[in-house]
Amino acid sequence: MNIRKETIIGILMIAAAAALGIAGFLLLPATLTVQVNLSGEATNTMPKALGLLIPFAISAVFSVLYMKGGKETRMRNLVVAIVGLAVMVVTFIFNL
Repeated sequence: MNIRKETIIGILMIAAAAALGIAGFLLLPATLTVQVNLSGEATNTMPKALGLLIPFAISAVFSVLYMKGGKETRMRNLVVAIVGLAVMVVTFIFNL
């Protein structure tokens, strides 16, 4: 059985997004700060479920597109999936 590297990378991306989402549900407050101004004050907040679901969905959808897509769109899909993970990490930084 020969598994393509794109499949392995896509599954790892989805697993990382799921792990961050579960950790976020356990560790983060009920209302998440999603934007801050230059002085460090919260300027935009969001309920925890929505604040974690959006970046998870971005990572998961574009990871699947990365695994299934053609060569011409593969790199773009991987970059967008990584951006979804980065948004989750930034959400942790703002809220812990």
